[in-house]
Amino acid sequence: MQYYMIEWDHAEEDEPWRLYLELDSRGCPRRKVEVYRVGLYQPYDDLDEPPTDPRQLAGGDGDVTDLNRMQFDDIWEQSRQMPDGFMGMFF
Repeated sequence: MQYYMIEWDHAEEDEPWRLYLELDSRGCPRRKVEVYRVGLYQPYDDLDEPPTDPRQLAGGDGDVTDLNRMQFDDIWEQSRQMPDGFMGMFF
């Protein structure tokens, strides 16, 4: 497994400013967490997505950081305890 954090420097509240990725040996995302500036975390698992290059996702304005499994798992657990998407604000 490979683990990454992508961080963008923008102020849009409806777009994630951080993305955490867990990629399998083929480079396909298994789990990911989107983090929004308003404090929401949106976790996704059981993904069926094609191989992903984190540097391409970052584009020209994002920074990619390698993580280890423990760092990713910490964020994953935090995301499970935070409101789930925008609807989580209402429950």
